[in-house]
Amino acid sequence: MAEVIKSGLKKERKKRTSPNGKALGQAPALPMKLWKEWLKWILETAGAKVFFVIFLTGALGLRCGEALCIKREDLALEATIPKAIITGEHKGGRKSPGDVYVRKQHLMKMRKWLRNGISCVRRKKHKHGKGKKKEITLKETYTFPTKGYLFPSRKGAKMPFLHYHAVYDHVRRQAPKFLQYLTKAGKEWGPEVAKLRPHSGRATLITELMGEGLTTALSMKFARHSASSYKVHLKYGRLTLVDVKAACDSTRASNPKRTKYPWADMNTKDLLECQKQITTELTRRNSA
Repeated sequence: MAEVIKSGLKKERKKRTSPNGKALGQAPALPMKLWKEWLKWILETAGAKVFFVIFLTGALGLRCGEALCIKREDLALEATIPKAIITGEHKGGRKSPGDVYVRKQHLMKMRKWLRNGISCVRRKKHKHGKGKKKEITLKETYTFPTKGYLFPSRKGAKMPFLHYHAVYDHVRRQAPKFLQYLTKAGKEWGPEVAKLRPHSGRATLITELMGEGLTTALSMKFARHSASSYKVHLKYGRLTLVDVKAACDSTRASNPKRTKYPWADMNTKDLLECQKQITTELTRRNSA
C-alpha cells in the first residue's frame, strides 16, 4: 500500500513540475550558427558562469548535471589526447562515466578561459535600471578555482556545486526572449527555439557529428551511449534531407576525383570483374 501511495505521489509531482501539465518532450537541437548566437545571448543575459556550463554541454556533449559537478582536476587539457573525465562521483554524473575528447576547435578557448577567466558585459534587471525594461549593464569576470569544482555553490548550500535548477531556470527564462530577439532582428529561427533546455547543447553536438558523417559507433562512443541505447542515440540526430545530400555528396563513391574506381560510371562487366578481385583479395587475407 505504501509503495502504491509513493508511486502516485511521484506521478503527481511530475505533473506539477511540467508546464501546463504536459511533458516537454525531447530537448530541441539548433543549427551550429544559431547555437553560437544562443551562447552569446546566454553570456550577456545569464553571466559567464552559466555560459560556461552551457558551453560544455555543446562543446563536449556533457549532460548539464555532468558539467556542473566537474572539477578542475577532471579537465586533462594538456594530455596527449586532451579530455574531460566524468568520474561518476556525484548523482548528476553517474549515468555514463568515462572520458570525453576535447576537440581542437575548443581546446585553446578552454585553456585561455581557465587561465584568465571569462569576462562579459551582462544585462540585468534592477530597480534602478533605465528604460521600460529597467535594465542595467554590469561588467563581470568569472575566475575559475585552481582546484576543486569549477562551479562551487554558495556557502552553506546542501551541495558543493551549483544546483541544476540554477542553470535550468536561466535557460527556460531566456529561451522565449531569445526567440523574440531573433524575430525582431529578422534572423532565421524555428519554433523549437522557445523550448530550449540545458540538454539542447548535447542534442546539438550529436546532430552535428551525425551530419558531418561520423559513424554511429563513433558518435555513440563520443556521447558515451551504451550499445543497447542506439535507439535513444538515433533520436538525437535531427537530420534533414539537406544533411543526407551533403553526406552522400562528400563520400568517395560519389566523387570520381576522390576514388580510384568511379563505380557509377562503370558497366556491369567491369563491376563483376572488380567484385571477383575483391573476393580473391579477401580470401587471401583470411588465409594469411
